Amino acid sequence: MLLDRADRDIYNARLLISPAGNPNNDELINDIAAYHVQQGIEKVLKYALFNIGGLDETSRSYRTHSIPTLIDLVQENCGFTVSERLLLASNDITSWEANSRYGDDPVAMRDEIQEAIEMYEELKQLILEKQRQKN
Repeated sequence: MLLDRADRDIYNARLLISPAGNPNNDELINDIAAYHVQQGIEKVLKYALFNIGGLDETSRSYRTHSIPTLIDLVQENCGFTVSERLLLASNDITSWEANSRYGDDPVAMRDEIQEAIEMYEELKQLILEKQRQKN
């Protein structure tokens, strides 16, 4: 499992909340960005489980969109703790996966999406450092 897909989700989210990508701060476009951030965080957690924790894609617990569940698995299997900020936001970010596509109301504002992107970057650096220590 590679980080490329997670990074591309975050790239797309950044583009969608940028003034060039969303000059009118359209809520539906922000929802698409929120979805991509949720996917990026989900994928980077699964990357850690696969590459550090030794879980494989056949594990039933691995097959979830729940960020809190994936965080629990990472903390149990990978030997590190994620930030308190991500823990507190994890339920909201999880809700972006379905609500951004099917809900009637906007799921996140531009600043919330930007904060989640920052959490992704912090988490990714933590994972890469842990992976370097393992190797």
